Formats: sequence, structure tokens, C-alpha cells
Amino acid sequence: METWPTLEKIEVLRAHVFRYFKATRQSPTTKKVGDFDIVSCMNWVNIIAITPDDKIVLIKQYRHGSDSITTEIPGGAVNHQEDMLIAAQRELQEETGYTSKNWTSLGKIEVNPAFMTNHCETFLAIDAEKTHDQNLDPFEEIDVFLEDKNAINFLIRRGEITHSLVIAAFYLYLEL
Repeated sequence: METWPTLEKIEVLRAHVFRYFKATRQSPTTKKVGDFDIVSCMNWVNIIAITPDDKIVLIKQYRHGSDSITTEIPGGAVNHQEDMLIAAQRELQEETGYTSKNWTSLGKIEVNPAFMTNHCETFLAIDAEKTHDQNLDPFEEIDVFLEDKNAINFLIRRGEITHSLVIAAFYLYLEL
């Protein structure tokens, strides 16, 4: 299998969190040409932070896309040219006030390769402790709470954790 050559790529919209492109590509096999939607977003990090007493740091926040309050793990966008680990450490401290000296990458996933360009890397932060106050972005309102790590599967099954990137992060963690 081969990648499809791009014949033309036009930026249609530049928004705050993404850019939308229309790409004209040609199949190397059939030579058919088609237009495809491409959404270019910033890369993302997620953090599974575990305290010394085996609690997982979770957050609740309002999400505009679903117009709902979601239960998630800390995470956020990676700044341009920022190292993924540095971004994860920054996001954990900003959103929760927790820090850790013991970090491991659990892996990267493509968010939605059908039409999105970004990926999300999940990090595990062991022995996370509350060392700071939250330092939230102007439009973030985040409640932090701790949950026993053995309850995560139950929270996913009963539909309390529904964010696909968070569920993928827990899959990476539980497969350790």
C-alpha cells in the first residue's frame, strides 16, 4: 500500500484550536482523484497521576463540545516546539497542583487519523503529590478529586468516564 499524493491543499478556516484544510488527493492504485477534509490540531498530552496511596488524580470540567461536565484525567495541548514530557508536567501542575518526579510514557495514539493530524501521548506520573495551587487558563474551571485506581474500570463501564482519549489512556495503563 502507498500513501496518496496531494495534488492541492487549501486552508479553508483557521480557528483558535484547529485549522481546516481541503486536500485533493489521488489514489496511486486507481488514479481516482477526490477531495478530503483535514483538521489540523495541536498535539495533546494526558496524564495518569497516581498518589503514594494508590489514588488516581481525576478532574471534572465543563466541555463546550458536548455541553456537559466530564470526568477526565489531567491533560492539555502541547505548545509549539514543546517537549511532550514537559507539556505533561506543566499540565498536571497547572490543572491540579500535583507534581511528580517519576514519569513514564505509556504511548502515543492518533486521535482520529481519518481526518485529524494530531496525536495524544499518555504519561504515567507515579508518587504524585499536591505541591502547588492550581494555575488555570482563563476559561478553565476544574475540580480535582482522587479515586481509588481499582474503581477506574467501574467508572468507565457505568459511563462516568466517556472521553475517548481518557479511556484510551487507561487502556494503555491497564495493559502494563
